[in-house]
Amino acid sequence: MRVREVGGTVPHGARHNSDRFRTLRATLLTSALHYAERGMYIHPLIVGGKAPVWNDWEGRATLDRDLITRTWSRAPFNIGIACGPSRLVAVDLDVPHDGDEPPAEFAGVTDGDTMFSVLIGRTPGARAVPTFTVRTPSGGRHLIYRAPAGFEIRNTARTIGWCMDTRAAGGYVVGIGSVVDGRPYVLESSITEPVDLPDWLLTLITTAPEPPKAGERVSRAEVESRLRAISSGGTREERWATGILRSECRDLSGMPADSGRNNRLNLAAYRAGQLVAAGLLDQAVAEEELTAAARAAGLGVEYAHEIEKTLNSGMRAGLQKPRFMPTDRRIGGAA
Repeated sequence: MRVREVGGTVPHGARHNSDRFRTLRATLLTSALHYAERGMYIHPLIVGGKAPVWNDWEGRATLDRDLITRTWSRAPFNIGIACGPSRLVAVDLDVPHDGDEPPAEFAGVTDGDTMFSVLIGRTPGARAVPTFTVRTPSGGRHLIYRAPAGFEIRNTARTIGWCMDTRAAGGYVVGIGSVVDGRPYVLESSITEPVDLPDWLLTLITTAPEPPKAGERVSRAEVESRLRAISSGGTREERWATGILRSECRDLSGMPADSGRNNRLNLAAYRAGQLVAAGLLDQAVAEEELTAAARAAGLGVEYAHEIEKTLNSGMRAGLQKPRFMPTDRRIGGAA
């Protein structure tokens, strides 16, 4: 994402935004260097988001102070901490989204925090060990631990508990100072260094079942066939909205690996959500077609839950900002 500073004489409001831009950039640079000084490999995420800027983000994650300074001097990139190179394990205690209910065996559990407490109570020898903890914009928490040597620890998605994911080799977490939806990631306690991953938690993670897969990959031809089936009928405004959904699904389904597919799904869901909020698209249809397009792009092969999580996030944001069909006067007569 390109970020351009306003030069020359600018209105007061624009000058204020430019000052805020520089302040945020300086804050993020300081935080990025702080992580690197502690041996945590970092990489830039898009401004205001959680998708990596670099394709091979894990291979390029760095401790190099000069490279970090050059990168974060360009723009207020959010910070990604690559767990594998940093020898970290992050436990993501999330908050549920609308309609997200715990399994019957965990009735009464309200979020990742309470789920974590339940696991401690049910696991012999388990206890809470204070560690480096980050509060996320959504109200969740990231518990950051040092990974033990000699173990291959993988990412998990809700396989050790409801509203609980873990990130290790092949995963990353967002760093302090990063801003998403106008809200920052912040240090929650006075503990600024990760402690060793407790044995009981290591056992839970390494013995967790494989997360469910998304099923067979959908072909682009199937996506095209599905889109043709929903493209006819309806009012002029509804056909316009369906055309946008078709375009979003086509773009997403054709994306190659390591090209920001997850971020593209989030954007497509956001745009679809805007049209749903305007009453021009059926939400269930939009979500079904976006899911098919995501599978065609290869998303969800490892963790089916990741498609749902990204889709729900983008859709919720779009539902807050309805988008209506422009009038002929405003678009020069274009349909």
